[in-house]
Amino acid sequence: MADFILVTHWTGGDVYPFIRFGKLLTEEGHQVTILTHCVYEEKAKAAGLRFLPVDTAEEYKDLNRDLSMLTDPIGRKDEYLRFHSLYHGKERLLREVGLIEKVLTPESIIIARHRSSISGLLAAEKHHLRYASMILAPNYFSHMELHDELFGEAFCVDINAAREVLGLPPITDWKDWTYSPKTILCGWPDWYSGRDETWADSAVPIGYIPDPDIKDNYEFGETIGSFLKEAERKNVKTAIVTGGSSRMVSKDFYSTAIRSCILAGVSTIAVTPYDEFIPEDLPDTVLCVHSAPIRDIMKKVDIVVHHGGMGTISEAIDAAIPQIILPHLTDGPDNADRLAALGIASKFPPKMWDPEKIAESIRRWLFEEDRSICIRYQNMNQDTYAAKPWKDVLSHLVPYELPEQREKRAAVRKDETSSRKEEVLKKQVSREMLLKLMKKKQESKEN
Repeated sequence: MADFILVTHWTGGDVYPFIRFGKLLTEEGHQVTILTHCVYEEKAKAAGLRFLPVDTAEEYKDLNRDLSMLTDPIGRKDEYLRFHSLYHGKERLLREVGLIEKVLTPESIIIARHRSSISGLLAAEKHHLRYASMILAPNYFSHMELHDELFGEAFCVDINAAREVLGLPPITDWKDWTYSPKTILCGWPDWYSGRDETWADSAVPIGYIPDPDIKDNYEFGETIGSFLKEAERKNVKTAIVTGGSSRMVSKDFYSTAIRSCILAGVSTIAVTPYDEFIPEDLPDTVLCVHSAPIRDIMKKVDIVVHHGGMGTISEAIDAAIPQIILPHLTDGPDNADRLAALGIASKFPPKMWDPEKIAESIRRWLFEEDRSICIRYQNMNQDTYAAKPWKDVLSHLVPYELPEQREKRAAVRKDETSSRKEEVLKKQVSREMLLKLMKKKQESKEN
């Protein structure tokens, strides 16, 4: 049994995959502790994980409000840097490393979210623990060069301030440092995104992270259950609309998506914690809820309209339903391009947010398109889940150290090997000389 420590930050799309991964590890007999935002405590403990909050309820409220600082890193560079300083600066990093140190052992394995959860990387380096980063969407690789150019120097200042306190040497290149772990787990299958020149050399696709607790016959509550049964009774197609768990969504996303579904003539469940996103005076064919078992609902509905988040994508593929994507932030546009190319989604960037056209696409998927390709990718996903490629990868993790430290240690080993070879050679020469001398003495006696 191994002791795993998982570290992740930000939205549900960044946290739930880690909770599911932790659940998979516990089912293999491992002990798992997760460090993340306080609001995920109940979910984490329900999955059988030990939980350490990285913030208080008030601090998380501030974070959720400030996530909007990340929406335009080029146009609002100062806000982006302020967010990094507030939530990934010296004091936060040191506090989180301290939390990790409360639960780690010399045998602990740390897995931390790439880029945003670098406290895990710092703790692994300080204590020479086995380590892997996890990256949840391919576009994070493609954006690294730009982020390094715009923010790398400033990021290094904050990180080095923490490194000095921890007794670690300074780093000079932010991108190289984040790419330095010997293993970077990629939370998608290789058929979703192939390796390109932006990827770290150590990147390894392990597939989407499945939910071990998914039930075949989920019992919905009265509100959602009755709504789905009524649609079934009327023989009406159904849709689910979701823009993720955070406020990082366009103010027009829900109104556009819901209006499109109404025009398409489908009964719609819209899920968002934020009432301000929901338009007023909706017909009774639209049910709005603050939270819902989205993965289970997808097994019952005919189509999903969403923002392009990786969690929603994997759930839709598992349910073998077509996807209408209205991408506008973070990894959404890149994900939408990939799914459209695979033939299992239609994409509508903000300039194309015309409810009439989106409704037409919904109707086409529901009544005209051959949806067998959705089943094909569902089967491919299930095959990846069954293979558990992450198990072999985790069995080969090594303690983290900076590349220059690895190179120094390799040079020392090389010198030691050379010295041992020289010593062996000297002994061989000495032995041969002794044998020759003994032979000469023997020959002299015989003469």
